[in-house]
Amino acid sequence: MSEIFSQTIVLGVGLLGGSLGLAAKKYGVGGKIVGLGRDVSKLERALELGAIDFWATSWRDAISSFGSSSDSTPVQIVLAAPVEVNLRLLNEFWALRNEPWFSGRKYVVSDVGSVKGGFAEVAAKLAHSPSQPTNASVSFVPAHPIAGSDKSGVDNASATLFYGKLTILTPWSKSSERGVDLARGYAVPFQQVDDLRDEASFETIRRKFALVFGENEKLDESEPSLSTKISACVGGPLGEDVARVREFWRALGCCVVETSAEEHDQILARTSHLPNLVSTLTTSSVPLNEFLFTGTGFRDVTRLAGGNPEVWTEIYMTNRVAVLEALQRLEENILCWKAFLTEGDRESILTFLNGTKKKRDALGS
Repeated sequence: MSEIFSQTIVLGVGLLGGSLGLAAKKYGVGGKIVGLGRDVSKLERALELGAIDFWATSWRDAISSFGSSSDSTPVQIVLAAPVEVNLRLLNEFWALRNEPWFSGRKYVVSDVGSVKGGFAEVAAKLAHSPSQPTNASVSFVPAHPIAGSDKSGVDNASATLFYGKLTILTPWSKSSERGVDLARGYAVPFQQVDDLRDEASFETIRRKFALVFGENEKLDESEPSLSTKISACVGGPLGEDVARVREFWRALGCCVVETSAEEHDQILARTSHLPNLVSTLTTSSVPLNEFLFTGTGFRDVTRLAGGNPEVWTEIYMTNRVAVLEALQRLEENILCWKAFLTEGDRESILTFLNGTKKKRDALGS
């Protein structure tokens, strides 16, 4: 695979989209980067910062900017807008499939959203649609880089945002039951480039892989096995297209795993969405006139509450079933603690704290 993608169109050149553009240009992958959006001032700023090579305000202008080409290397489309907006953009893109300027190319459509169920459902529907493009090829490979910041906008974008982080591909759907591993892990990062020697980032991800895939002693044998019933491809992405998206993210310094969209949403509800909610609830539970008495612990726990409210509202709404399940598990633990404290059960409190400390210490600092 000499070239991963001939060009890349990024819709939503904010923190993630801008960082993707900066990283793709830094590491020489993704071809020319075109920013697509409606706010010209934001697109101009992305161009000024070097996150994109060109910008456009319409699909036609973005795709036509590549010129005519018989190159068989696909064009990558990355939807980097909020989750619900990405679904609209996905349908908007598909509606253009028979336009003359759309034809003659192969497209691989991906995203960076933190909720995958809706995207996978729409992508599967389009991939199985009887009205396929007449002279073009479209496949769908959803992706979620677990990276970000409590700051937003392209001004906070960084070419190293994804370096040493995990990216999850979800080209699978539970359309039929077939037992396979939850995650197909690529535990070794793509490479460490000369000007980035952040070994700590890689050590963190290696430690996580060791815990999950059993390279170290298991902490708790009662934990459920990391396996699930998922199907083969949803129909759109071919093995080669999944490989291209995988290699793209590895080129940005990521470790990559693959799982089903459904399992992704259940896991992220526990590991990402619930922590954000707990941070928000903790902030809400302390009166403003007591903030004088807070220290670094309070700031650490409540940092996530500073995230974009509109973005997080969309995440909670689009993944509300899985978040409710995560809340149920948290509620069970809260009830246990209520009982411990009501009964003055020192031994149970100590056992609980020792268990959670062991799990947290295993992740490192």
